[in-house]
Amino acid sequence: MAEQKEFREVAHCGGKVTISVKVDASGRQGYQLKWEHCRPNVAAFFAVYALPPGLVICQINLGGMGSRQDPPPVPGAYQVFISSDSEGKFGRQCPACGGYWRSDLNACVCPYCGVRADVVNFLTVAQRSYVEQYCAKMNEALGVRVGGEYVIDMDAVTDAADASITEKPPFYYVELSQQNRFICDACGGFNDILGTFGYCTACGTRNDLQELSVKSIQSLRDRIKAGGQYEACVRDSVAAFDSFVSQYVKQLIRHVPLTPARRNRLESGRFHNLQLVANELKETFDVDILDGLKPDDVEFAKLMFHRRHVYEHEGGEADEEYIAKSGDATVRPKQALRESAESAHRITTIVMRLASNLHRGFHEIVPPENTPIEKHRKNKEFEKNRRAGKGAPAE
Repeated sequence: MAEQKEFREVAHCGGKVTISVKVDASGRQGYQLKWEHCRPNVAAFFAVYALPPGLVICQINLGGMGSRQDPPPVPGAYQVFISSDSEGKFGRQCPACGGYWRSDLNACVCPYCGVRADVVNFLTVAQRSYVEQYCAKMNEALGVRVGGEYVIDMDAVTDAADASITEKPPFYYVELSQQNRFICDACGGFNDILGTFGYCTACGTRNDLQELSVKSIQSLRDRIKAGGQYEACVRDSVAAFDSFVSQYVKQLIRHVPLTPARRNRLESGRFHNLQLVANELKETFDVDILDGLKPDDVEFAKLMFHRRHVYEHEGGEADEEYIAKSGDATVRPKQALRESAESAHRITTIVMRLASNLHRGFHEIVPPENTPIEKHRKNKEFEKNRRAGKGAPAE
């Protein structure tokens, strides 16, 4: 995905909502709503029911052509259209942690704290203000006992995103791009989040393994192939896993009830000793990060984890503490440690195995939403069959 400027304003997609009020011969009043868009940019929308002065009740299942729309859940509820930004994305805000992000239409998980809720619970402050103004416009339109059309002009809102326009029109708001835009490997959902790591807002799958593979391990493998400093590559591979484990432990602490002593130990712990990390995760959460690894790979990984400390804090020279803790009988105190392309590649492969085991174990405890994942799988299979000239996959 192309690099994007962080924290830039993304204008509203624009469009117009027309409220057509009609009064029949007996004086009964009714209204129709029309949403239209003709600007040269992407646009999407969803609808909610809201009560004046702007209390959002639920999302509306708009369905498709010919399908029935959800009726109002309570008398007097207005149908409110909420449109996307000019990239077809929606700002979201978590009611639990206050975090802001952007996503596709579907959002059921906060990427920061993992809380799960309906889309309407993730409306931003600006969107809620818009709903309030929308309800006020509906009150105005229906308060006059004659027919007519009332327009909510979001094109004017889009035009007002220009910084030179200081006086903003009613309904004005913009969204804000964040730092990490990624497509979830599990469900194909778009996410634009603060920081690097988080849950996919569409399915709840953590992106840490995806980030580790694409941005860290692949970069390290490229450095190794280019003949880079192998000792630094080993150090950075182990450091990347250290950070990876830390993120998952933070989330496990959030989701799994623990005794205060165990919680304090995990919160203050470091993750540079592989055997201690493996033991803690297995005993506390029944997650086996060594699952499927051969004994010689486990011993090699333990050695590289000890060497990471030497490369990071001892200038790459072995000391007596390293020799005692690692059991490395091939070196003497003060001897500079050396790596090869083979050992550097080997540790990156093992790190990915360890990380995959932790990722799988984490999601056995905190399962993602299966519906968007299964839909994405079927879409990929359909596309694969289409390219191969085959029919649709069997249900």
